[in-house]
Amino acid sequence: MPLDPPASFPIQDAMRDLALKLDNARHGEAGDLIKSIATHYGWNSQRIYRELKKIGWSSGRKRRSDAGESSQDIEALTKLATAKKMAVRLNGKATLHTTTARSILAANGHEFKVGNARINTLLRDNALSLKQQTAPTPVQSLRSLHPNHVHLVDPSLCLIYYLPEGGQAVIRDDEAYKNKPENIERLGDLKVWRYVLVDHYSHSICVKYYQSRGETQVNLYDFLLYCWGQREGRLFHGVPKILLWDKGSANTAKAIKNALRALDVTAIEHQPGNPRAKGGVEEGNNLVECQFESRLRFEPVRNVDELNAAVEAWANAYNADAIPHYDARLKRKYMSAPCARYAIWQRIRQEQLRILPDMEVCKYLLSADVKERQVKPDLTISFKHPCAERTKHYSLAGIPNIYPRATVRVSPLVYGEQQIMVYVDHYKDGEQVFVIEPIEADEFAGFPLNAAVIGDEYKSKPDTIVDKAAKEIDKTAYPGMDEEQIKRAKRNNVPPFSTRLDAHSHLKDVVPPAFMRRPGTELDVPNPIQVELKPLSIVEAARRIRSSLDRALTTEEYNIFSNNWPQGIPEENIEQIIAELRGENSQQADQINLTK
Repeated sequence: MPLDPPASFPIQDAMRDLALKLDNARHGEAGDLIKSIATHYGWNSQRIYRELKKIGWSSGRKRRSDAGESSQDIEALTKLATAKKMAVRLNGKATLHTTTARSILAANGHEFKVGNARINTLLRDNALSLKQQTAPTPVQSLRSLHPNHVHLVDPSLCLIYYLPEGGQAVIRDDEAYKNKPENIERLGDLKVWRYVLVDHYSHSICVKYYQSRGETQVNLYDFLLYCWGQREGRLFHGVPKILLWDKGSANTAKAIKNALRALDVTAIEHQPGNPRAKGGVEEGNNLVECQFESRLRFEPVRNVDELNAAVEAWANAYNADAIPHYDARLKRKYMSAPCARYAIWQRIRQEQLRILPDMEVCKYLLSADVKERQVKPDLTISFKHPCAERTKHYSLAGIPNIYPRATVRVSPLVYGEQQIMVYVDHYKDGEQVFVIEPIEADEFAGFPLNAAVIGDEYKSKPDTIVDKAAKEIDKTAYPGMDEEQIKRAKRNNVPPFSTRLDAHSHLKDVVPPAFMRRPGTELDVPNPIQVELKPLSIVEAARRIRSSLDRALTTEEYNIFSNNWPQGIPEENIEQIIAELRGENSQQADQINLTK
């Protein structure tokens, strides 16, 4: 009983028809039915049974007790799946098939007990097939809470460029071939970059073009200020709470991060290779290219300024659903009805719409860096806020890990009353950020308003980590005492610790180890230096002798001194001369035994 359905007959209807015939077939006819439809579609019998299974048909045969089990080693199967996945090129092309992978692994000691078709089936059953492994991961739905809650931004190279003498040109598709980037690079500063920002909640779009060699942080910051500032004829404006972008070099520049931090904008970088994280702005880029830039082929503009004027008019019309004969309303899966983007953005509340500060302040934020400040003994720091006329003082009392002379990093916060952000590093908790308001003061007298009034109240600073550690040390030194008792014990020089420490008495009982005396070498020390006294002159010696004798010296005695000691009389001879002269009279002076 052959089955020959027409070619246009739907597959599922053909399978349902086959299932009915199989259920009513007599013994031996089922095989002919399967063979007939397999021949018609060019399938094998296994494919026919899989298609029948999809519509819920079963042969009714009892399931084997070992169904679902396989003699194939799962480890070899996993290695085969790994080899196939590792051989997939970046463009998604699979270069290693099951037959080749099996041949390679079998030659390296891995055993395969089933055929290639069964291997492919086992790969599918174990979620190891290449199709399953390369399928996109499930998408997690994301939502924003209100207009201006989350903005997405992304720059992209535009195929339009402008010549120095004026005039619009377009990069041809063959010139933009990705394997020949030199065709693009040769344009240099003539290249035009498209910057697109999308509000995640309303999907309002903002676009601006820049003629530049590449992405720069100056262009990016200028674009953000353009989108967030108020412009005549444009409803959309305001600073978001979160900015989602990729890891571009301009995005991660320190100056951009500092400026966003000061504007209280949290920048979130999506992971590389995950464009779906900011799919809204990717869609926005494609929308601008298809809905706006396609119009430029029929009505070119001469330069980037005219291009920006044209795209601003288009974006306002698109967001307001005001493009003639075109439905630009936002359509989402769970929306009750499509709605214009500006109509959705219009629902923003006053506390959600954060107005961009003056341009001078915004320019300062891009150039300003995080400043370091040392905490003063009263746990305050000083800082000149860009919105303040003079330096303000800020109290850090109560912030964990703060103590006098600690170093903190400070940057201004634009929103609020001249608040600052203080960054405190901790070895365990990492970087912590605190928003601090300036200390209110009596500016005429110069007193802080939070200071204690004399005679009325008493205030003390909260304990810092140093103070807490000091109190723990005191409690360890004087256990069981309160603070007043500890102070009294210190004043009275009470030894610390409840039991007196043996700090040095135990040293007298220490028996030093016996050491072998080491041989040494005698030093060859020269004789001590002899101090040679200068001899006295004849006049000085005579004065000394005369004073001791208590009489004047004769001429003969002077002659004896001069003849015997022409260079002067040594100090050690003076007493001997005096003794000899005392034993002789002046008439016998020439006979005395005066020798050197």
